[in-house]
Amino acid sequence: MELHIEEYRAHSPLEPKSPVLEIRTCQRTLKISARPLEIEGSPRRRFSGADAYEFLLRFASGLESEIKGETDVFGQVKTAFRDFSTAHAELAAELQSVFQTLFEDTKEIRAQYLQGIGGNTYGALARRVLDPHPSHRVLLLGAGQIAKSVAPYFADSELKVFNRSPERLMELQVSLHQKGYAGVTILAADSDLTTEIASAEIILLATPVGSPLDALVLRHRSSGTRILHLGGRAEDLNLPENEADLLTLSDLFELEKEQSTLREKKIAQAMDACRQRARLRSLARSIHIHHGWEDLAYFN
Repeated sequence: MELHIEEYRAHSPLEPKSPVLEIRTCQRTLKISARPLEIEGSPRRRFSGADAYEFLLRFASGLESEIKGETDVFGQVKTAFRDFSTAHAELAAELQSVFQTLFEDTKEIRAQYLQGIGGNTYGALARRVLDPHPSHRVLLLGAGQIAKSVAPYFADSELKVFNRSPERLMELQVSLHQKGYAGVTILAADSDLTTEIASAEIILLATPVGSPLDALVLRHRSSGTRILHLGGRAEDLNLPENEADLLTLSDLFELEKEQSTLREKKIAQAMDACRQRARLRSLARSIHIHHGWEDLAYFN
């Protein structure tokens, strides 16, 4: 099977002529198909065959992220494939063997090269840059994948979470309970959000850039409140120059650069492993790695 991938910046509004698997992160959109893509537009990059698999393996392993080796993107890949399988079972079946292989290879490369390299999640970096105290009142706006990643790092504080989707809030609450965080407050859609914003000492925006929440937070936050927007970089937000208390992904990326030579060496080894693994897969070489039950569930 010939794999085809097109990468676009941020959220691409371009639609292919037939449904394709789409994976969205805060920095890019991937469109993936077992057939040549027919999209009217210019992608940032285009891959096919072994090159496409190598890129997808680097992407799932977190090696294409600004935060090299971050773990959040692997969950996004799994979720995107699961949702695509539900909506387009026949098309997903064409990609099933590729993604089953991808999950195997990603787990092995992460285990062999990317364990313990430090600072490899948005949550870990957000905690370092904001340094929350248990007594701090923290407000998290959003309940998607990045919110799920960040929430546990602030759950020791007085954490409240708001989202307009009850289903997503429930998923996040269950996830936190499973990790032992039962004291998080879930805010309903009709909550007085302006009051919550005004009383928060730390605000985390895990929402897309340009949502109404951006202006609402800036309008009602109290003096001295520290804000971290996880939806984009400083230039994406078009902030006034005096917004010193508002941090963005740019600040996390700067912090992430403060990594050791050992970490860089491990990342280089992981990149090389992705390259070699893609070439072996293209030659139809059999490499068997045991799945965990959570991965096999995606193919049952």
